Amino acid sequence: MMHKNFTFDDVLIAPSFSTVSSRREVDLTAQFGGFSLKLPVFSSNMDTVTGEVMANTMAKSGGCGLLHRFMSIEENVAELKKVLPNFAGVSVGLGEQEFERACALVDAGALFIVLDVAHAAQISVVNQSRRIREKYGSNVHISVGTFANSRSINDWLHHGGEADSFHVGVGPGSACSTRVKTGVGIPQLSALLDCVRTGRPVISNGGCKTPGDIAKALAAGARGVILGGMLAATDEAPGEVVEKDGRKFKKYRGSASLESYEVQNKKAEWRTAEGESMLLPYKGPVNSILQDVEGGLRSSFSYVGARTLEEFQRRAELVLVSHAAFSENGAHGKKDY
Repeated sequence: MMHKNFTFDDVLIAPSFSTVSSRREVDLTAQFGGFSLKLPVFSSNMDTVTGEVMANTMAKSGGCGLLHRFMSIEENVAELKKVLPNFAGVSVGLGEQEFERACALVDAGALFIVLDVAHAAQISVVNQSRRIREKYGSNVHISVGTFANSRSINDWLHHGGEADSFHVGVGPGSACSTRVKTGVGIPQLSALLDCVRTGRPVISNGGCKTPGDIAKALAAGARGVILGGMLAATDEAPGEVVEKDGRKFKKYRGSASLESYEVQNKKAEWRTAEGESMLLPYKGPVNSILQDVEGGLRSSFSYVGARTLEEFQRRAELVLVSHAAFSENGAHGKKDY
């Protein structure tokens, strides 16, 4: 039987009576076991989003930068050391070399490690997570992704997987073409609502285009969100500004794009690229985006009368809207003359 599934544009958060007299009263802190984030936002572990500069800026803003792994282990460790003592997350993949990367990064001080695979509900991810846990125990937070439904997470756990949190999102990213190339995926809001039923902390990965989308992801039960396209093409994102037809741009690419495969020395003989490369208009400092996100979340919390993330998730009511209602959103009276 097929069920109807929804994404962020399909819903709004219903306002409620509020005793929050000032947005300053709102505390956005999200707990992740032994540490917390004052701003529940991660910058994506893509090589055009998070290097040491972005990771440091994210940490100073209360969030967390997830350093990408598309470099040698030695370079990865050196980059991590440029971020510490600020908080940063690191990412690893599958195989022996990636296990060695995980060990080198944790030994260098990493406390939050992302085991990042396009489809995490597989036995090789179970085995890699267990190796990391057996070596480091609870000294490191293991976050695993990506998943798109509770059944996959529960099956993964049943097979012995070890994780402190799960990334949710198969195909919603702005540089991702998985759903077009494979037909696989679940609309992001429904994926989140289903995955939080496991009772495990989940992090929304992909699909957020606005601060309002981030608020909806948190309302659905996400402990935090990972942003890629929203933070790309900023000063802090890796890459140089390029000019084209008198306008400034920066490169942005999915980790499964042909261009990224070339950087990773991956051959596409038996796979199809499930990501795209593109130029995005240059956005300037990332702090202006992060401040907009924080301000939007504080307002969203106050609209439902919540002072904390836990209270927000208890009080927030998501309501379905029609396409006509969606067209009513935004400053639709604004015209470009």
